[in-house]
Amino acid sequence: MALRGAPMPTTLLASEERAAELKQLAGDWLSHDLTTDQVDHLELLLRGLLAPADGYPPGRPLAVGAELAGRAATGEPIALRDPEGVVLAALTPSSIQSDAIAGRVEGLELPLRYDHRELREDLDAAGGLAIFTSVPLHRSGIEAARQAAVVTGIPPTVFLMVGGRTEPFALVRLLKAALPHLPDGTKLRLLPVAPGDAETRAAVEANANAAAVIEIDPGTPDDTFPEIAALLAEVDPPRSARGLTVFFTGLSGSGKSTIANLLRVRLNERGGRTISLLDGDLVRKNLSSELTFSKEHRNLNIQRIGYVASEITKHGGLAICAPIAPYDAVRKQVRETVSAHGDFILIHVATPLEACEARDRKGLYAMARAGKIKEFTGISDPYEVPGDAELVVQTTGCTPDEACDEVLAYLERGGWI
Repeated sequence: MALRGAPMPTTLLASEERAAELKQLAGDWLSHDLTTDQVDHLELLLRGLLAPADGYPPGRPLAVGAELAGRAATGEPIALRDPEGVVLAALTPSSIQSDAIAGRVEGLELPLRYDHRELREDLDAAGGLAIFTSVPLHRSGIEAARQAAVVTGIPPTVFLMVGGRTEPFALVRLLKAALPHLPDGTKLRLLPVAPGDAETRAAVEANANAAAVIEIDPGTPDDTFPEIAALLAEVDPPRSARGLTVFFTGLSGSGKSTIANLLRVRLNERGGRTISLLDGDLVRKNLSSELTFSKEHRNLNIQRIGYVASEITKHGGLAICAPIAPYDAVRKQVRETVSAHGDFILIHVATPLEACEARDRKGLYAMARAGKIKEFTGISDPYEVPGDAELVVQTTGCTPDEACDEVLAYLERGGWI
């Protein structure tokens, strides 16, 4: 293992006096609201963990969109704000592309982090060994770290890459459980680098002020210490104990609400789960009553349903959703929102339009055909058939109870119930 020298980080944070001056000026500048990933990247810049040290280089400019890039052609500074509107830095453009800007950065303050603050400071190895990981360390990985420390006489710093993760609590608990088995003096730090971002990781490795970066196989849960195994069982429970969203989509009159209500009753009869039903019509009445049926408002309605479902899922409940949800992009957005907290199952109730229109219990299709309802899904507005549904239910030729049985069987096979 070759030890190496590394440059000391160069901070881009302005002095307290300069930061106060910039904050006063920022109200008159152009403004850009950073994404979560961009906030992570800016923090690495401000801490001196990315090179070059003068800000966003031409090779990795800041994506700001075509409109702002065009307005920045005058060279006016841009206030870089976090999602809550706090000015974190000033960017003075030196190179402008069609939708991105490179230039000098002056930091006013580091991003505010609410979690694990003590693990987010001093993000350099300070001459020690550096281990980069995005997963827990088990017996073989811990032993490899111990051997490296014996050979070099230097304790490691374990950098847990948490960029893109809003709540890395479980991973931090698992790595803290590993610390007693690592060499004395081992430090744990949280690094705002996404686990799959190899380019940023390589840049940070080069600037982490480490004597050496060691690559280890973290090991597997099959061979780990008892306290880590116990924590794994707690933070990664079986499917039957995890939060879940069952999201039905289909045309009006397809049978979504009927199957969803039957599923709610059947699951409540079994017990063992907290069930919440978010039916399309009921959500419209109680959560989205001010919305129209334009595409924008339909998407907003589905986003609201997705948010509520994600909160139910986060807390271990089972959310059953039954909106029309005609647009593929927003369904995928809901999947992503929920999947950050638990499991998501998309079920397409694939009843043909002719069958839905023949049922027409509410008379909606007749009014849509007569032009009394505008932007009606299946008539004057499209329904985008999902290509990513976990289950497709055909209701023609079967009863609602049989359709519900099909859903229950799927949940049983997957271990959710």
